[in-house]
Amino acid sequence: MSERSERLAVRKTYKLYIAGAFPRSESGRSYPVTDAKGRFVANAAQASRKDVRDAVAAARTAFGGWAGRTAYNRAQILYRIAEILEGRRDQFTAEVRHTGTSKPQAAAQVDAAIDRWVWYAGWADKIGAVAGAANPVAGPYFNFSSPEPAGVVAVIAPDSPLLGLVSVLAPAIVTGNTTVVVASQPAPLAAITLAEVLATSDLPAGVV
Repeated sequence: MSERSERLAVRKTYKLYIAGAFPRSESGRSYPVTDAKGRFVANAAQASRKDVRDAVAAARTAFGGWAGRTAYNRAQILYRIAEILEGRRDQFTAEVRHTGTSKPQAAAQVDAAIDRWVWYAGWADKIGAVAGAANPVAGPYFNFSSPEPAGVVAVIAPDSPLLGLVSVLAPAIVTGNTTVVVASQPAPLAAITLAEVLATSDLPAGVV
């Protein structure tokens, strides 16, 4: 006589992404992430106030170096991120499907997010020419305006799992800013997986 037991899947807990590392929440708290039908998908770490302060400090530390990079260098780093995103397209599609979209719709959203990332990467060396200007002055000298990075930018991710986040994150970092991202609470997994992509790219720690 044999006994049969059902195997319980290991419940994954997604961590935070701070200063290029994946620490647990300082408070030790997490919350369950469910799909559109209410089924459990994974646990996600819930950041504490100290975690937020650490993220801001990391972004401030990274700002000088990132803002000092040439536009060409920032563009190459963003292009590399797009290549990694393309390689993990199926994983992102599966995570977007948790929100209740069909597989073709999810794949279309992921493709749009990758294309948008590439589009912003292409703007890296054009922003100065478009946003800058030569100012008319009455005098024997030349006056011009040149856009400069603002500093640390807070990015509140929309509930659109990947496309919405890329739409607000990419323009912030391509212009030389560093960011602190607050992932969507009901759909954070794509944001955390994007952090894994950033960690394996050439993006300096603390930029996101």
